[in-house]
Amino acid sequence: MNNRINQESARLISCLEPDRSLASRCKSMGFFIVFTFSVGMWQVGSSLAQAPLEQPPVSYAIYSAPAYISTSSVSGPSTRNWALDVANAQMNLTSDRLPDIGVARQKLDLAMIELENFLATSPQHQANWLAFLNWTDLREQINSPAPDPKSLVQIEKNFRQNYFGLEMSKFTNVRDALKSYTHALRFSSDRPQTISILKDRLTKLSEQLQMPQFSQDFANTRDIGQMISNLSQSNQSTDLVNAVRGNYARANVRVLISSEFVARKFTKPVYEPNPVNEVILGTQLVGQSVMQGFVTPQLLDSSSNAALRLNLSGNFSSQNIGYNRSVKLHTQGYGTVSASETIALTDRGLVTLNDTSVDAGLSSQIDSIEAKLRIVRKIAAKQAAKQKPEADAIAEGRLETRLRDQFHTQLSQQVSQANEKIKTPDLPVLRRLGLEQPTRITWSSPQYLALLWKLQAGPQLAAPESCPLLVEPNGITVQLHESVITNITDPILAGRILRNTEMESFAGQFSNVLSSKPVLKPQDDQPWALTFENYHPVEVQLDDSLVTFRIRTTKLDRGDQVVDQPASIEASYRVTLTDGAIQLERQGEVKIDFTGKQQRGVRAASLRNLLKKQFADVFKEQLLDTPLRVTDRLPSELQGLQLASVQVDDGWIQAHLR
Repeated sequence: MNNRINQESARLISCLEPDRSLASRCKSMGFFIVFTFSVGMWQVGSSLAQAPLEQPPVSYAIYSAPAYISTSSVSGPSTRNWALDVANAQMNLTSDRLPDIGVARQKLDLAMIELENFLATSPQHQANWLAFLNWTDLREQINSPAPDPKSLVQIEKNFRQNYFGLEMSKFTNVRDALKSYTHALRFSSDRPQTISILKDRLTKLSEQLQMPQFSQDFANTRDIGQMISNLSQSNQSTDLVNAVRGNYARANVRVLISSEFVARKFTKPVYEPNPVNEVILGTQLVGQSVMQGFVTPQLLDSSSNAALRLNLSGNFSSQNIGYNRSVKLHTQGYGTVSASETIALTDRGLVTLNDTSVDAGLSSQIDSIEAKLRIVRKIAAKQAAKQKPEADAIAEGRLETRLRDQFHTQLSQQVSQANEKIKTPDLPVLRRLGLEQPTRITWSSPQYLALLWKLQAGPQLAAPESCPLLVEPNGITVQLHESVITNITDPILAGRILRNTEMESFAGQFSNVLSSKPVLKPQDDQPWALTFENYHPVEVQLDDSLVTFRIRTTKLDRGDQVVDQPASIEASYRVTLTDGAIQLERQGEVKIDFTGKQQRGVRAASLRNLLKKQFADVFKEQLLDTPLRVTDRLPSELQGLQLASVQVDDGWIQAHLR
């Protein structure tokens, strides 16, 4: 039994062998910001649409939509007493709550032992995996008298790559434990100093939170977010952290589908022929019936779980022959029918609410009566006329029952088929990179069906407000907040050292969405290494019709030249739309700014020139190699839509398709 388990483990681990040949067959890096912007903007809907739902209400009842769902609402200034909140946080700072280095080390040791035992089941691949994970360096660091947090960060980032196998819990447990251990070293190596620094920075945070419309200022929000991250990682001021996060907790990806589009796209014709064979008041009816009309969706007010009612409106007709002993009656029926039922989008996917309603108005007429004797025909005609109201009522009731059953059954079948298409897929790439599944909420009103996602993990900040840009009353509107970019890139790039020797393999992990043109090429074949800032290394600012990309670094090594101070490399672009294709045209020159003493002089000019050359292929005059045609990326269900406009302002980029 154990041999069989070991064989299976060995087979599995062999499949997980890190693929170093990727570098030779993968495309070069169009840079991560281009990936998140150009692909994320137009493909995020299709991938996120399958993200897990937030917990729905206990009941699936339809609720009246509250005021906050207005697509252009912006809440007023916060009335919270932030000064009091921060004062309480300062007073309650304590070294007792700082992460314990010993406990974090024990968890890391346990996770490492479990991974080593797992890899030991396949000795022929164990060495390759341990080399790939820099296991020797990790052991040396944690066993040294003074482990270096920066070196541990590089090892931890090595676990965040898009290679098959790194999503398994044995690997992610080590990665997460290593991250916690690094935080413990950072904050608990000198506890009194940590508390003193946090206290001083809380004073600055108090000033920032009391600024009018503090959440609308990009730089201010960055500083606030960094402080909240520090408080969270040091296990301090939980109430303040939650309060600030709550102020930046709006969905940062929004898709608004107009009722006009829903009706136009999903209104379907109905043609239902059915045989007739039933007995009414002793008469056997045999014939053929037809119901034809349309099923039209109607969006409903629902603040939790988007809901719509499917309405059937049609006409009914039938041609029948009635048999009653020796009498044969030729009849026809006609009338109107209507039916409706509600479906809602919940955490279980689409569900029917079993509230089917049906109404039918049915009349019939006798075209002729056949019988051998005239007297029999007269008696049959009188009897038929007398029983006609009761017969019509019976037929109408049966028609409503039959229609109710058919409508609900067919709707349930279609919902089941739809759920197979939209069910949440397994997304191992998120686990490999250490990204959390985004949460999704939905709502609906008579005007819009809204699908909203929030990409916000741990102490990260999402959108402070709903998108204030005007939404068109037709088609589909896609809105993306600038926080999406930083929240995706932070876990992957923050603090990472990226070397030119690693560029090809790193870019190759995302080769299906990145530019094929090389970037960050070595100048004169000299090796280089770029160290990203440990908080928000890549930012996208969306304001005043401009998309501003900003890369923050702490160090750049190129040959014997070193930029050993914080720097930001920034370029602003205007989105142009031509024949349904978008391009980003750079406005002005690439800006290089330093933080520290060397901001002016010959050396500063030399460093700026070095960085400009290094990033020349990142921030090109036209950012995209070829204009992005949105219609080429739409799923088949949305073919026919055209990109009508793109707006950039107040932290949002909005695209309207119609």
